Amino acid sequence: MRFVMHPDMVYEYPIWAVGVLLVSAAVLGAVLIELCARWLLPIELRRRHNDVAAAMFSIIGVTYAVLLAFVAMLAWEGFNKAKAATYAEAAVVGDVYNLSAGFPEPGRSSMRDDIVDYARRVVTIEWPEQAEGRTVAQESIDLDKLNRMALDPHLSGMADGGLHSILLESLERLWDARQERLLAAQTTIPDIVWFVMIVGGGLTIAFGSFLGAPSARMQLAMSAVLAASGALVLILIIALSNPFRGDFRVSMAPFEHVLSRMDNPGGPKQ
Repeated sequence: MRFVMHPDMVYEYPIWAVGVLLVSAAVLGAVLIELCARWLLPIELRRRHNDVAAAMFSIIGVTYAVLLAFVAMLAWEGFNKAKAATYAEAAVVGDVYNLSAGFPEPGRSSMRDDIVDYARRVVTIEWPEQAEGRTVAQESIDLDKLNRMALDPHLSGMADGGLHSILLESLERLWDARQERLLAAQTTIPDIVWFVMIVGGGLTIAFGSFLGAPSARMQLAMSAVLAASGALVLILIIALSNPFRGDFRVSMAPFEHVLSRMDNPGGPKQ
C-alpha cells in the first residue's frame, strides 16, 4: 500500500525497471481477473449481456481515460513550470553577476563572491537534496548578504542610481525564482489522486471481464493490453510528478553553465 500511496520509493530505481515491474504487475493482475471471471461467470451468461456491458464499459473507460489524461497534464505542466523556474533563476544569477561590474571595489568583489557561492550551493547542496526528496530551506545566507549589501546607503551612493535600481529588481526576481523552484520541488500529486487512479484502473479492468468474447485467448489479450496501456500512463505520471527526482528530472545544466561563465576568466567582463 505504501507503493500505491507514496510512490517516492520508485525514484530509487531506474525508470525502465519501474516500468517493467508496473506493466508486468498490471498485465498479470488483468489476466488473473479475467481467469477468475471465466471461472465464476459462464461465457454464455456474459455474452447475453454484452450489449449492456459494452455500453457501460465505454462510459467507465472514457471516464478513467479522462482522469488519467487530466492528471498527466497536471504533472507535465508542473514539470515545465519547474524547468522554467530553474532557467529563470540561473539567468538572474548571471544578471546579478554582470551588474556587479558597475559597482566600485570592494563592493564589486563581495557581490560576485556571494552570487558565485549561491550558485555553487544550489548545484552542490540544494540540487542533491531535492533529488533525494528532502526539503530545502527557503532562506539563503548568500542572498541575504547580497540584499544587505544592495541596501547599504554607502554602496548605493557610490553607484549609478539606475544601475542600483536594476540590481534591486534583479535580486527581487532572484528571490521569486528561488521560491518557485522550491515550491515546484515540494508540490506533488495528492495521495487521494494516486488512490483513485490505482483503484479506478483496477475497477475498469475488472469491469472489462464482464464482456464475453468467444475466444478466451482474445479476451485475455485485450485485457492485458488494456492494463499495460494504463500502466504506461501511470509510469509517465510518476516520472513527471516530482520534477527534481528520478531519471527524468529537471537538469541543473543552466546553473552549471552560469557557474562556468563566472569561473572562467574569459566569461563576463569586469
